Parts: sequence; structure tokens; C-alpha cells
Amino acid sequence: MDLIAPIVLIVAGILAASGFIISRKPDARQLIDKIVPFQGYIGVLLLLWGIVDTIRLLTNLDKIGTIGSTYPFYSISMYAGVASEVLLGFLLGMPLIATWIPGESAAEQRAMEMQKKVVPFQTIIGFIGIVAAVLLLYYYFKFH
Repeated sequence: MDLIAPIVLIVAGILAASGFIISRKPDARQLIDKIVPFQGYIGVLLLLWGIVDTIRLLTNLDKIGTIGSTYPFYSISMYAGVASEVLLGFLLGMPLIATWIPGESAAEQRAMEMQKKVVPFQTIIGFIGIVAAVLLLYYYFKFH
């Protein structure tokens, strides 16, 4: 992961956990309302980035394992970050992707059904994404 992916993951995590954040800190609504119009695009970007990072992760398991033996939270944050990218990208981007698919297809219906099953976990996935992204930023600056 590079520098941009964790930042986008933090923004997506905030969007995913926005209900909880606003319930605890109502004045955060103004800031969150500014990024909500871009939620679908952020989700699509994150989903694509998550797929690329999944491929990167799978092709570099030996390097991640070597670094992870010294810094165990690095490996955990990498796995959690990539999983959060894919899941949050799917959750936030699926409504926009559905508008791009012409007609009512069976694949679109299955994807929307899967999204509805994952929605109850949206807040926790958002917080996991935020924590993983913060750790990834920490390790990015530590190693560079």
C-alpha cells in the first residue's frame, strides 16, 4: 500500500461509521455531509484499489511475513486494510455500480443482496478500516 490508499480508506471508514460518529459528535455532520455526495465514487475507487492491493498482497506474502516477524502489527494492518478496502468499496460503491449496469440483471440483484447482508457490519468495518489505515500510515512513514 502506498500513501494515498490509507487516506482514502480513512475517508471511507468515516463515511461507513458516520451514523455512529454523528451520534457521538453531532457537529461532525457538517464535515461528513460534504463528502457524502462522493461516497459512490470513493467506494468504486476503494473497491478497485482493494482488488489491486489483494493481488499485491498475495504476490508479496513472503515480504510481508518477513517484516511481520519484526513488526507483527504491520502484517495485521495490511490484511485488515486490504479486507476493509474491498468490503467498504463494495458497500459504498455498489449503489453507483448498480446504476451503471443497464437493465435488471441477476448479477446486480445478487450483488445488492450481498450488500444488504454486509450493511449491518458497516460501522465496525469502517472503524477497522480507520485503525488499519492509521497503522499503515505509521508504518509508511517509519519505513520511508
